[in-house]
Amino acid sequence: MLVALLLLAILFPIAGRFLSSMTTNNLRQAMLAQLHDEGYYLAFSLEKAIRRAGYCHGRCVGSGVLLNTPQCLLIRWDENSNGRWEPPSSPNSDYYGYRLRDGNLETQRGVNDCNGSGWEKMNDPHNVRISAFNLAATGEVLRFSFRMHSLRWPALDVRVERWVARENSDVTTNG
Repeated sequence: MLVALLLLAILFPIAGRFLSSMTTNNLRQAMLAQLHDEGYYLAFSLEKAIRRAGYCHGRCVGSGVLLNTPQCLLIRWDENSNGRWEPPSSPNSDYYGYRLRDGNLETQRGVNDCNGSGWEKMNDPHNVRISAFNLAATGEVLRFSFRMHSLRWPALDVRVERWVARENSDVTTNG
């Protein structure tokens, strides 16, 4: 009987530490999966916008993509296919902006620069912080990358990099 109690006294603390460690590792893996999902969502949204950039079903003049700074992406496309790019002041503006601000990737419609307020956060600011967002263009290919980390587990971070070939050139087109 004493031998059984002695074995239980030794095994229970070991089992408790093992289960605690296993739970912590499971939580860490779940948080890493959430970071990967968030990164995929952000990358997919940016890729989709970059591929659309420059589309015009008529006569549009100018550039569909403008990189003001390495953290500011301005694009435009003829969303309603009316043959022109509606100006930023229009309620149906065809101008879109993406920027990094205060650890968040933000977007706004109807902008021609990356200043001002009223921008929407694309990531969950309560769980994720974007620490870097960089853009570079080489011809019709645009490269973007960002690094994000969990606020609950700062040691967990994910780096996303994509090279996106634009599907619409910066030329005047006839629909």
